[in-house]
Amino acid sequence: MAELMLYTPVRLVSNELTYYLSLLLEVGVYMNGNSFDDAISEIKRKIGKKKVLIEPGDLYAYSLDASTERREAPGAIVRTYADEDVITTLKVADEKRIPVIPRGGGTSLTGASIPVVPKSIVLDLTPMDDIQVNIDDGYAMAEAGATVLQVDQACRNEGFFFPPDPASSRYATIGGALAENAGGLRGAKFGVMKNWVLAMEVVIPGGKKLRIGEPVLKWRWGPDLISLFIGSEGTLGVITRAWLRIYPLPEKVVRIMGVFNKLEDAGRAISEIRRRGYLPMMLELLDKETVDIVEEVLGYKFPKGEAMVIVDVDGPIEAVWRLARQVENVMKENRGKTETSDDPEKMKNLYLARQGAYAAVTRAYPSVLHEDITVPLSKLVDALRELDNLRRKYGLRMPVFGHAGDGNLHPDICFDPSDKAQARKAKEMFKKVGELAVRLGGAVSGEHGIGFVKKEIFLEEIKSVRGENYLELVRKVKRVLDPNGIMNPGKLWF
Repeated sequence: MAELMLYTPVRLVSNELTYYLSLLLEVGVYMNGNSFDDAISEIKRKIGKKKVLIEPGDLYAYSLDASTERREAPGAIVRTYADEDVITTLKVADEKRIPVIPRGGGTSLTGASIPVVPKSIVLDLTPMDDIQVNIDDGYAMAEAGATVLQVDQACRNEGFFFPPDPASSRYATIGGALAENAGGLRGAKFGVMKNWVLAMEVVIPGGKKLRIGEPVLKWRWGPDLISLFIGSEGTLGVITRAWLRIYPLPEKVVRIMGVFNKLEDAGRAISEIRRRGYLPMMLELLDKETVDIVEEVLGYKFPKGEAMVIVDVDGPIEAVWRLARQVENVMKENRGKTETSDDPEKMKNLYLARQGAYAAVTRAYPSVLHEDITVPLSKLVDALRELDNLRRKYGLRMPVFGHAGDGNLHPDICFDPSDKAQARKAKEMFKKVGELAVRLGGAVSGEHGIGFVKKEIFLEEIKSVRGENYLELVRKVKRVLDPNGIMNPGKLWF
C-alpha cells in the first residue's frame, strides 16, 4: 500500500478523465470503509470535539489558499492548541491511513496547504502561537502558529529583529515559513528561513515527537536533520516549534531608488553591486510593466523608465552613507537616475512601487500564475532578456519583480481564465519560465515552494540536474519517516 502511495502522485493534467482516475486511485489507497469517520470520532474523544471542525463553511474555508489552481475541501479540520493535539492526530491518522495536511496562515502560492485527496484532515496550527525572546542567549522560541511578523515585532521590542521577511509575514506562520523555506525582501543579505534555525521540535506519523538541533549558537552532532524538514512542505512531519537566531537592529538604514531606461542596465547594476562586494539589506527589481500596473491600479505616480531598482543599505551611522553613495554610483555608472534618503517618510515613498506590486497585479487580472525562479547573478541580465522575449512571443502581460539581489525573480503571468486561448498560453509560459531558470543554471522555485502547482517542472529540474538516484534516495527517506504516506500527499514528488 505505502509503495503505491509514494509512486502515484496526483498530477494536474489536461485530460479530465485521467485526472479524476488518478484521484480515485489515491482515494482507494487511503479509504477503508468507515476508517475516516472512525478516526474523526477517536480524535474528538481524545482531544475534545470543539477542536475538530466538520461544518461545510469551515471545510470550504480550508479548501483554498493563496494559489488559484484548484480547490479540494478536507474531510475535517483539527485545530491544535498543544503538542498533544498534534501527537494524537498523527497517531490516529497513521493507524487509520488518513491523509494529513499541516497548515498555517494559508498563504501558500503553490497549493501546499490544501488537500488534493478527499477525506483528508487539515491540521491547523495557528492556535499554537507562543513566542519567547531570549536576548541573553541570542534566540527567539516560537510555536508553529506564531506569524513571522509577530516574532519580528517581539524581537524589536528588545532592540533586535528577525531577518527573514516574506511578503505575507503578517499572516505567514513560523511553521509554514519553515516548511516552505520562505525568503523575503531582506534575503539579499540575510538569506532564507533555514539560515536562522537553531533547533526545532517535530512530530512525525505515529505521533512520535522529535527534538532536532540545539538552541545554542554553535553545536555539532550527527546528520543535519533540521535541513531535512525545512522545505519539505509538510510531507515528512509537522513542525511544532522552533528556536530562531535573532539579529541586532541596524543603527541606520538608507534607501536608494534607481530608475533605468533599459531593463538590461538595471540588471547589470544589480550584478555589479553584488560583484563589488556590497551587501545591501534589500535589493529589489521592478520592470516597467510592474510599475505601470501599480500606477493603473493604485493611482501612484513614479519616474518613467524601463526598470526600477530599490536598495536598502544598513550599518553604523558613521559608515552607512558612504556605502549608500558607493551603491548609488554603481547605478549611475549603469545609466540609472537615483534618489536617496534616510528620512522615514521619503523612504516609504521610494518603496511604494514595490510594496504595491503584488496587490496591484492580483487586482488587475482575474487570474495570475505567480512564478518564483532563481538564476545565478551572472545570468540575471540573460534571464530578464529572455523573459521579455517570452512576453512578446505569447502576447500576455507578465510583470517581473522580485528579490533580484539573490537572483530571485517573480514573473507574474496575467490572463483571463474564461479565454481558453489565454489560459493555454499562460500555462505554456509558466512552464517555459521554469525551463528558462533550469537552462540558466538556476531553480524553478526560490521561496514559494512546489506544492502541486510546480510538481511537473520541479521533477524535470531534479531529473536533469540531480538525477533519478537523488529521487530514489529522498523517497527512501519518506518511507522511513512516513511509511504509510499520510503526510501531505500529492505535493513535491510524493
